[in-house]
Formats: sequence, structure tokens, C-alpha cells
Amino acid sequence: MKKPLKKRIKKWKIGDYARQFSIVTGGVLLTLWLTARITEAAKQREVRQAMQLVASELHDNLQVVRDYRYTYGKDKWVARRLLEADFSLAGFPSDTVETYSRYITGGMGKPYRLSNDALEMLKTTGIASHIADKQTLIDLLRCYKELAAFDDYMELYYDQRMQAMLPSQMENLHWNSPYHEGFEKTLADKTVRNWIGLIPRAFDDWFFGEYEKKLENMILLLEGRYGKSEHGDDGASGQ
Repeated sequence: MKKPLKKRIKKWKIGDYARQFSIVTGGVLLTLWLTARITEAAKQREVRQAMQLVASELHDNLQVVRDYRYTYGKDKWVARRLLEADFSLAGFPSDTVETYSRYITGGMGKPYRLSNDALEMLKTTGIASHIADKQTLIDLLRCYKELAAFDDYMELYYDQRMQAMLPSQMENLHWNSPYHEGFEKTLADKTVRNWIGLIPRAFDDWFFGEYEKKLENMILLLEGRYGKSEHGDDGASGQ
């Protein structure tokens, strides 16, 4: 038969009670501490993985900026050649004329696309709130804003190109005409000539380099804090 609770309590010693209470309390506190550590470790692992994805996306965007720089360089070179020849195609081989036409008139929209999917994931999932270094987060957001400004410049450039080229191209499009003849008619258009004259002055030599440098610095910062992305060392090493 069990002893009444009152009698059992009378037999307890204060030291035993304190010791039992301390063990239970310590166990609870230890469990809470370990749970908090595990939760924090999981959050930081998510932050690290997310920031590596962002660094990977910045690598891709860096390549896009370089591709734009290369494409504009070709446009600029062809425009200068045509200006030097006073828009005359006489003396140019047919394959050269075709190449010039492709660079000046080919492709009316932006040829490349910048991405911000990883950044949006970082913001919408709430992972950004777990980033301890808020200055890094601010620098990252500023970097993407500058990328958006770069994209606006490219949008304007290719929109102006389309407005200058498309009407003349549609007017002079004759499937049975020689390629050389069609391009000559396009070059005779005053609007087209004005646009070609503006191409070499559209962007300064340092324009693309400044954006490349900003991206490279941001990539190096993220990889230094959160580890290398899958691109390895290739993206920020330059060309």
C-alpha cells in the first residue's frame, strides 16, 4: 500500500529536493540551448546555401555584362568602318558586307538577359533576415540596383536601334534582291545613318569595365564569407 503523499514529503530532505530540481532544470535548459544551437546552425546553413546561389547568379550576370561589351564592341567597330567609307560598300567583299549588316541590323531586341531570381528567393523566403552582416546585405542590394540600371541602358540602346533600323528594313526587304543591294538601301536612309553615327559614342570605354569591377568585387566578398559557388574561380578572374 502506498504511503500518503504528506508522509513521503516529510521524509524528503531539502538537499535532495534541490538536487532533483537542479537536475531537471539543467536538463531542460540544456535541451533548450541545444535546440537553439541546432536551429541557428540550420538557419546559417540556409544563409550560406542561398548566398552561394546569389554568387552563382552574379557570375552569370557578370558574363552577360561581358557579352554586352563584346557585342557593342563589334557594333562600334563596324560603325566606324562604315563612317570611314562614308556608308559606301564599294570595295568590300560580299562576306564582309554580310558581316557588317548582321552586326548593324541583325537582332532587334536585347540579346542577353540579366537575372535576379536568386535575390528574389533570398528576400521572399525570409532568409535575408538571418544574415548577421547587414552591411553585406546592403551592398548586395545596391549591386543589384546598379545591375538594373545597366539593364535600363541596354534596353534604351536596343530600343533606339530598333526604332532607327526597323522601318528602313521593312521598306527595303526584298527576298529576291541581292544581300549587298538590300544593305545599301538601308544605309541610304538618313535615320539609319544618324544612328550609326551615334553608335561609337553610345558608351565610353570605361562604362562596361565599371560594372564588371563592381560585380567581381561583390562575388569575391560573397565567396570569401560563404564559400565558393559552383563556378569556381573562373567568374571573377576577368578575361
